[in-house]
Amino acid sequence: MLTRPERLAVGIMVAVILALGALYIGMTCFLSDGGAISYTPETQDGTFVFLEGIVLDTKITSTGGHLIVNVSGVDVFVPGGGTDLILLDGDYVKVTGKVDTYAGKKEIVTNSISDIRILVRT
Repeated sequence: MLTRPERLAVGIMVAVILALGALYIGMTCFLSDGGAISYTPETQDGTFVFLEGIVLDTKITSTGGHLIVNVSGVDVFVPGGGTDLILLDGDYVKVTGKVDTYAGKKEIVTNSISDIRILVRT
């Protein structure tokens, strides 16, 4: 049998787990993009953003098999995404990722190919 302090500790742990679960569910339901803000060229590096636009070009890097997608004039870097998803020029997509500056130019860096959702296929 648990002593009173042990029961109290177990009760606190259960309450914390339930609170974290409720927080997770609330964030996924009410913040559909996980808190991402709309991308603008002035957005600071490291900011979590989303961008909706048209795929203008796709290319695979010569080393590493990374994918670079130009979405409405903004480069989107997808590490290791060269063979996972076929995007067509003209597809309307939604991208989520973090802003970074590469070679003096702003780009969005995704975690994986799943951060690009095709909204309208051409």
